[in-house]
Amino acid sequence: NHGLSLHLYADDSQLYCSFEGDDLPTAEKKIAECLNDTRRWMAHNRLMLNASKTEVMVIRSKHDRVKSPRSVEIFGEQVEVSEIARNLGVIFDEQLTMNSNVSHNVKGCMGYIYNLWRIGEKLDRNSKICMVNMFIHSKLDFCNSVLKGVNASEVKQLQKVQNSTGRYIHNRRKRKGVTALRKRLHFLPMSERITYKLCLLMYNIANGHVPKYLKELILMKQPH
Repeated sequence: NHGLSLHLYADDSQLYCSFEGDDLPTAEKKIAECLNDTRRWMAHNRLMLNASKTEVMVIRSKHDRVKSPRSVEIFGEQVEVSEIARNLGVIFDEQLTMNSNVSHNVKGCMGYIYNLWRIGEKLDRNSKICMVNMFIHSKLDFCNSVLKGVNASEVKQLQKVQNSTGRYIHNRRKRKGVTALRKRLHFLPMSERITYKLCLLMYNIANGHVPKYLKELILMKQPH
């Protein structure tokens, strides 16, 4: 009814729309009206929309001359516009640089690596590889397809984390010969892991192994 798109999850709901830079008031009005209608419907059905957890974010280009508003009116109250927001475990910023998400993952992974070094002497090589895959690669690979096309410096930070795992597994504290260590472990470098994840996603879309809404986003080109 309000011309918005949406995603619904078990404990999270998202409304979004696209608009030109000078048409922000119209978009703000649409979202506010939709949320108010949603809250009335939920109240009628003895449900509650948690206003305290409602976040608003405006995603824009860094070249956009129109600045994001500081707040928007939701439920009759002014809600501050967030510069970053978590979406299914991924941290998005208003310009989609993914800097906050990368920094968060790097910090978490380095904490795990520090603790793994403390017990490294008690583990054999295969156990170390299992621990790295479980605690480090699982975080580096989570939703990493959204990192395709980001600044190379962001991917470089993730690569440094993976390099640290190679030194940990081979018990090398010096920084020399990291590439050779990674190849011995058959670890794809981070840039290639991102490309691989994106290719795997496209393969699943082409073969109908994904939800319908994802397939509808892709226009398949038929060979002549």
